Amino acid sequence: MSDALPPRRGLSAIHKHLRQLRQASPRSRLAAALAGLLAFILLLIYTIALDIHAQRQAFQQTAQQALQLTRQRLQQSQSLQDDASDIIRSGQPGRHGHIRALAREARLAQPQLYYIGYQPLVRARERGNYEAQMSHMLGRRYQIRDYLHDQTNSWTRSGRWQIAPPRPRYLPLSMAEPGLASPDWQEIGLDLLHDSVLGPAAQQALAQHYAASPVLRLRGGEAGVALFQTLYRHETPSPIPMIRSEQAIGVIMQIIYLKPLLTLPPAQEGRYALALIPRAGETGNDPIRIDGPRQTDDGQWLARWLLPALKTRLPLQNSALPYDLAIRRQLQFDRLAPAEVLLLALFAAVPAYLLLIILSLLETHRQSQERARDELFREREYAMVALRSIDDAVISIDVRAVVQYLNPAAETLLGVDSAHALQQPVHQVVDLHYEFSRQAMEDPVAATLSSRQMTRLAQNCYLKRRNGERLLIEGSASPLFNRGGELIGAVLALRDTAPIRRRMLAALEASESRLRQHEQELARVARINTMGEMASGIAHELNQPLSAIMSYCQAGLTLLDDEDCDPQLLRRALTSSVNQADRAGQIIHRLREFVVKKNPQLSPVPLHQSVHNALGLLDYELQTHQVHIEHDFSSDLPLVYADSIQLEQVILNLIRNAIDAMEHTHPWGRLRIATRQQGQRVELTIADNGSGIDEDKLDRIFDPFFSTKPSGLGLGLAICQSTIEAFGGKLSARNRSVCGAEFTIDLPCMPQCMAQPAGAEA
Repeated sequence: MSDALPPRRGLSAIHKHLRQLRQASPRSRLAAALAGLLAFILLLIYTIALDIHAQRQAFQQTAQQALQLTRQRLQQSQSLQDDASDIIRSGQPGRHGHIRALAREARLAQPQLYYIGYQPLVRARERGNYEAQMSHMLGRRYQIRDYLHDQTNSWTRSGRWQIAPPRPRYLPLSMAEPGLASPDWQEIGLDLLHDSVLGPAAQQALAQHYAASPVLRLRGGEAGVALFQTLYRHETPSPIPMIRSEQAIGVIMQIIYLKPLLTLPPAQEGRYALALIPRAGETGNDPIRIDGPRQTDDGQWLARWLLPALKTRLPLQNSALPYDLAIRRQLQFDRLAPAEVLLLALFAAVPAYLLLIILSLLETHRQSQERARDELFREREYAMVALRSIDDAVISIDVRAVVQYLNPAAETLLGVDSAHALQQPVHQVVDLHYEFSRQAMEDPVAATLSSRQMTRLAQNCYLKRRNGERLLIEGSASPLFNRGGELIGAVLALRDTAPIRRRMLAALEASESRLRQHEQELARVARINTMGEMASGIAHELNQPLSAIMSYCQAGLTLLDDEDCDPQLLRRALTSSVNQADRAGQIIHRLREFVVKKNPQLSPVPLHQSVHNALGLLDYELQTHQVHIEHDFSSDLPLVYADSIQLEQVILNLIRNAIDAMEHTHPWGRLRIATRQQGQRVELTIADNGSGIDEDKLDRIFDPFFSTKPSGLGLGLAICQSTIEAFGGKLSARNRSVCGAEFTIDLPCMPQCMAQPAGAEA
């Protein structure tokens, strides 16, 4: 009997243990499963970490091998260019033949070579002889040409070729070895120095000795790059780039394939991706990418999704090619066998089993406290939402959109008592509407209850109170959940935005008023500065009528002393004196109006008269600088609606800028002023034959404090532009096709209802 008791006790313990496991809740079972999964993941991560470490070491070794191979082939290309340069510098006859033989020999050992050749610099006076010489040597017509590029860096479309226009010098493509100078080779004669793709690199090579082009599309669609090495007239060229460029006699241009340049050992090609990335500080070059690894193993898709990619960036240390070598490899599960995964799963099951036992013992105690915790959590959630929204109107509703709570701020905003609002539908308590709404707006409370997400009120939302008053409001509706994640209601928070909007509007109006006053003061100061610069011209113009008055008065006195005084001659002398005095008064009056500080007064203005007034103020300067004026005024030009003084100031500033631009123009400057009507717009064009505006500064000339003059403040054109825009017009500038700059004032025509006063006859 005693021998049978231990087995029975053991069976009883096993049954009790199994019953306890069966009573475990799904949450406990899930937690145990997650614990086992976590243990399995940790063991798996450790195994993968060992694998990744080994792959990282292999990656570093392969990267160094790829860098060494790439540097070796770049060195071969550099040596090939040096050999070609030595052949050209030697000056011995048959140089092209020697380069051809050198290229054919190098092609066998350098798979990256596409072609190499010497391209001489040709001056404008040498172009005809050079084209004839090349035509004779090639046996077909040779011309220096340009190519109009599209989106790709290739020269394959025959319709985009054109004869190169006259230029100071050319860098025509004249030689390409081995074997590309065939009759169907279209690139022959391309002006490398002015080509939109190769031109920047060629110009850089002339100034810096070495340069590399952007990525090119070679025959067959493969990517390539052009390397330039400049030959100079002296063995030691000038260190100044501009002088060095003038000392250049030609370049050795070599085009290489990129795919053979960036290679790996055959055993590693399927896993690595290579690319050339611009060095730090280099701009204008794009990354050059080569085909990535072949995706042949479908079983490694999980590795590509989970594991990172190894990347490194190594310097090529090549002066001609401003790139670094970028190498990338995707980590994979190389050492993870099925037997190892099974063993890891068995070890991970042990902590999961122990956790399930512990959780099942705690399940009964947890269930007894669950209901009390839910009730406490619900009350706490209501209190927290109310506390967070206590400064605004807060309305709490349930899932049926029935009001459950209003704070005092909500009672004040809505104008209702909480006793009448509770247990009422929220739409009867909160009457929301929308200003200028073009489409139906969804109710924010309904949207929150349906989407279970916070919904903000639209900007044009307003609240209609019980007394009919409308209040612009802002706010949001937030969902309310219990501990189990179930939706139990929502909280609507509202805020009256009228006081904030009034303060913002007042501040904006004050800021705009200060801005307009500041612009007017700047314009007046600019006019005063302009008058200071025109002082000598004004004195000269006033001197003419004053001298005439003196002459006429002296003539009148002489006639009075004569015994036979002629009254008609005396009247003519006095009348002429009065006219000249009136002319001097008009000059003073016009200058006073130009300088006086007053608010802008928009009125109908004849544009031609404003131009003549400005020319009258600048008459002395125009004569002093020998500027010839060409008029092209349109007849029957309609009036414009502007401030006459400010408009004259703009025209005067533009003419004075034109005079300054034509200061060194020989034999004389030509100022062309033209007007025309374009529909309901009037255009005034002021053009000169001066030095023009640099293209890189053309987009900035209207910026405040930007000036092309050494002593300029950079405010004149900015004030002119803001003045014209205040009239509803536009001020623009461009360079003329011949020489000089051209400024255009575009103003709207004055409406007919303003051009003809009320009651006037038709």
